[in-house]
Amino acid sequence: MQSTAPEKVRVLRIQSRICIGGPALNTLLVSSGLPKDTFTVLTVGGRLLDDERSMEPFAWDRGAAMHLLEEMGRSIHWSDDFRALRKLVKLMRLYRPHIVHTHTAKAGALGRVAAFLARVPVRMHTFHGHVFHGYFSALKSKLAVAVERGLAALSHAIIAISPRQYQDLVQVYRAVPAKKCHVVRLGFELDKMAGGQRGLFRRQWGLGDETKLVGILARLVPIKNHQLLIEAIGCWRQQFPEIGPDQVRFLIIGDGELRPQLEQRVAELGIQPWVLFTGWQRDTPSIYADLDLNVLVSKNEGTPVTLIEGLACGIPILSTDVGGIRDFADDGCGTIVPADITPAALAEALASFLAEPARLQRLEPAVQANIRETFHVDRLVKDIGCLYSRLLQERRPRTAARTTLGAPKLP
Repeated sequence: MQSTAPEKVRVLRIQSRICIGGPALNTLLVSSGLPKDTFTVLTVGGRLLDDERSMEPFAWDRGAAMHLLEEMGRSIHWSDDFRALRKLVKLMRLYRPHIVHTHTAKAGALGRVAAFLARVPVRMHTFHGHVFHGYFSALKSKLAVAVERGLAALSHAIIAISPRQYQDLVQVYRAVPAKKCHVVRLGFELDKMAGGQRGLFRRQWGLGDETKLVGILARLVPIKNHQLLIEAIGCWRQQFPEIGPDQVRFLIIGDGELRPQLEQRVAELGIQPWVLFTGWQRDTPSIYADLDLNVLVSKNEGTPVTLIEGLACGIPILSTDVGGIRDFADDGCGTIVPADITPAALAEALASFLAEPARLQRLEPAVQANIRETFHVDRLVKDIGCLYSRLLQERRPRTAARTTLGAPKLP
């Protein structure tokens, strides 16, 4: 009598856009990293914005199966959203996932409603950040909380990526019941980040070996608040007119909708020689190998990928106090300033780093090792796999019913 191998767990992971950035990177790392003898994973992504770059090549390299849904975009568009919802329901009825796991706001709404309508046994969502402040007006922010409370009622589990985010979701905004919320920290291939060749990035951009490099790696969008940094650079320049661009350069690494506006403001302030817009860069390890100070000035964050990567490489940080940053960074990692800091005060913080070369030295090896261990991709994949298995055990009767219908049809 032939033995029958146990059926693999089918997981449908949905994200609004699979574009360059921390959320998509983590989604694909887990999708490709889950044990293939236990899980079958399909990742669904929506259409990109004009200034975004796809991570499909990364998915192909990792063997992560993907399905693109053009109707699912970032902004609310009722006709497109309704079509996307219908297509998601159809996909789920064909693929018959045991688990639907959504990421980011739009996918979290459409995906969980579709999973409820398709009677998927386990429905869950990860908050990589939240839109409860910093994005909308006070009224729209309250509406976002109310919508999330309704979506949480359709969910069996919610993942917060840091303890502080857990507090926001459960205690501050009361958007998620505590019994449904789990903290699962992000995970990355940090060993690769620390392997960059020193001096390569400097040579590529004609930057001297002695020039101090202060960088911000982020999409050029309103929530990242590059305007604050540029105004602070203008204040710093007025205070220290004797410092030339061969001594200090500020690198704005990334691209996005605000680039023309930001470049114009840099020109108005007369600080072009000190500010370099590099656009998107593929060789991130080489950037970290040469960077002296890693800056983040966001209005709102989840757990910033670029700060984690930079700390794993030993780069001190200067960051606004947002999201879960204080969950992994303290005074030994650099300086964390108030989220509502003024340009003048931020300029003072920049000046204090640049005036003390010792503060721009690489961090202690113990700090780097702790970051690499806490945010290692293997730990993330293991945590997600264990959570999937636990949720399936809790929902076993419904899950078992879906294993008697024959093989699913893939899109």
